[in-house]
Amino acid sequence: MLLGTDSEGMTAWHWAARCVTLEMLQKIYEWAEEKLTEELKSELLLGTDSEGMTAWHRAACHDTLEILKKVYHYSEENLTTDELKSKLLLGTDSEGMTAWHWATWNGKLETLQQIYQCGEEILTTEELESKLLLGTDSVGMTAWHCAADNGNLETLQQIYQCAEEKLTTKDLKSKMLIGHRQRGNDRLALCCKEWQFRDVTKNLRVF
Repeated sequence: MLLGTDSEGMTAWHWAARCVTLEMLQKIYEWAEEKLTEELKSELLLGTDSEGMTAWHRAACHDTLEILKKVYHYSEENLTTDELKSKLLLGTDSEGMTAWHWATWNGKLETLQQIYQCGEEILTTEELESKLLLGTDSVGMTAWHCAADNGNLETLQQIYQCAEEKLTTKDLKSKMLIGHRQRGNDRLALCCKEWQFRDVTKNLRVF
């Protein structure tokens, strides 16, 4: 019952995260603690629906910061290896999007900050660089592209600040700023030119 899925592949755990019902999420977790083995609890936390989304993804898609924090807290308690915790943070849905992409796409600044904070606690430097900040979805979009595509200046600035902290070379920063994607990036070019991003700006081009 706890792991049962509907026609969309969603468990009650997914629905609680999607529908912003913190009390329900907590109650489902209490039952899982009583009834499920460690392996099955990991399956609950990391289970994906028909769109490849975990409850973590669902929380990032909606204005559900408290749900996101609670899912992370439960994952910290029950996912026993850094590999499993990384799988939660960096897991991609059927479109190749992480929770980081979704928070950016939907302009959820506090959620974006929370995911980054979790990433700093768990991920290696390489994972932060290549898979979170520079990770691409199925059409080659990073979270940086997502923010620019939606014209969300606050999230674009937040991602740039994170990149300034964690991308350790000019090559990596250039890769984020001028990275190729499979859609036009006129808006991204405009944002970068307006901000006059140091010495990498001169390399900016529209693909």
